[in-house]
Amino acid sequence: MLRFSQVSSRNCQGLTRRHLLQVAGIDLLGLSLASAWQSKSRAAETHPVSKLVNERSCIFIWLTGGPSQFETFDPKPKAKDDVRGPFGAIHTSVPGTKISELLPLLAAQADKYALIRSLTHDNSSHNSVAMCSGAENRTESFGAVVTKLRGSESAMPPYFHIGSKPGDGSCEITGLDMVGGGTFGSAFSPLTVRDPTGKNVELPDLSLASGISPDRFRDRRALLAAVDSVRSELSQSLVVEKMDRNYQRATELLTSTRVREAFDLERESAHLRTRYGANFFGQSCLLARRLVEAGTRFVQLKWYDCIAFDAWDTHGAELPGMMRLEQQLCPRLDLGLSILIDDLSQRGMLESTLIVVVGEFGRTPLLNKFGDRDHWPYCFSSLLAGGGVPGGAVIGASDDKGAYPAQRPVTPPEFAATIYKLLGIDTSGDLRVRPFIGSALPVVELTGEV
Repeated sequence: MLRFSQVSSRNCQGLTRRHLLQVAGIDLLGLSLASAWQSKSRAAETHPVSKLVNERSCIFIWLTGGPSQFETFDPKPKAKDDVRGPFGAIHTSVPGTKISELLPLLAAQADKYALIRSLTHDNSSHNSVAMCSGAENRTESFGAVVTKLRGSESAMPPYFHIGSKPGDGSCEITGLDMVGGGTFGSAFSPLTVRDPTGKNVELPDLSLASGISPDRFRDRRALLAAVDSVRSELSQSLVVEKMDRNYQRATELLTSTRVREAFDLERESAHLRTRYGANFFGQSCLLARRLVEAGTRFVQLKWYDCIAFDAWDTHGAELPGMMRLEQQLCPRLDLGLSILIDDLSQRGMLESTLIVVVGEFGRTPLLNKFGDRDHWPYCFSSLLAGGGVPGGAVIGASDDKGAYPAQRPVTPPEFAATIYKLLGIDTSGDLRVRPFIGSALPVVELTGEV
């Protein structure tokens, strides 16, 4: 059992925060979550936004390796064969808008999402962080900035990463692996779920520290009562009073089953799990929906592990490139993403959930000698759905070869500003966001206002 009598250290303000955490048995996770929740309280007081916008969550889908714009959202059916590639374009539910024939389910849902066809930067390395942070020189991910500036009122952790990260089996490093809490510190890095499939998901970030036995956390009510007892004894301690709400919430996280239940995909019907697809991406999309439904603010989803073997880096040199796009990559994206959009819509959650789909860059306008495409950051595409995004909109356009923006180029800082604006951050008045977007403005066609 917990032994509060062993804690006797005090200072002029009363019991120190360090010792109170030791008393409560709250590890670094508790400290991190409490910091994020405290940040939310301050942000809400200083930068109020509408209730609807304030409640928005984000599912950020990172297509590791760089998907081809031609074989996804910006086909060129009238171009020559060596530009067009082997696949055709199909009509969508939005008159005048076509996407690749490899995405028929998404074609039928074009009225529920918007496309940006003119994203552009100049870093052709997989280590580029521009598209997951807004700038090459920042290491704070979108999720970290949103957590810092908007936070969350939910008892759920505000920021999760689904998929591999360096050191846990991923084969190569991409931009998404290189960003996290950055200068904010580990308190604003995401909690990681390596693999969402199966019932017994490992959640090491949500476990008690190794030195704390389960018996010490068996009775949540007794623990909180003991913390309250210490606080009452030191009723004049400003430190304890300020910490009270946020650290009790962190304690509740470690002692309740709510978070773990959110990860139990078997609580969903077998029919719905099958609809999402019996693969990592499909089940990750389902988990992402469950997390935002439970109250998580930002879910970051990485496509598989090795960019050359499992993901979108299809050069065609050693592995079948276009065949992999046709048989594996596009069908799984088409199924999982279309069901995610439909599922959120049917649950009345699409307006309050922003979906962002993007990779680090696009692919070359000319096929290489292997009949596939290489890295190309100068013009590529992204899909955004829900979260106030106007369905059916197409922002920008590429030239007739899909090589460079012909209309409305969108840079990484503008892309970041758009995400932040849609998630309730005042990109013009909140000076705290300026280090992450510079002087960039949101894409007004998507946000409706600057």
